[in-house]
Amino acid sequence: MKIEGNAQKLLTVLPSEVQNGKDNIGEAKGFGDMLKDAVNSVNQRLINAEELSTQLALGEPVDIAKVMTEMSKADISFRLLLQVRNKALSAYEEIMRMQF
Repeated sequence: MKIEGNAQKLLTVLPSEVQNGKDNIGEAKGFGDMLKDAVNSVNQRLINAEELSTQLALGEPVDIAKVMTEMSKADISFRLLLQVRNKALSAYEEIMRMQF
């Protein structure tokens, strides 16, 4: 097992600030910011898929495979966002039921 190879794979996933050795602890995004970014990303995917499907419905020259792919990506992204929301809500409810 190569440790160097696995570490290199890990570095491709990490943000560039961590790879460069910068200490951005004070600048780290919070959970709320990450959630907002995710919602905005999913919203943009849904808008793009809707625009492509509208173009297809109007008879404009659009590749039907691209339309279906974008619609599938938007659907999967939306479902994932819903599952994250459900898990976060479930965790919040569980914390609220705890007695101190």
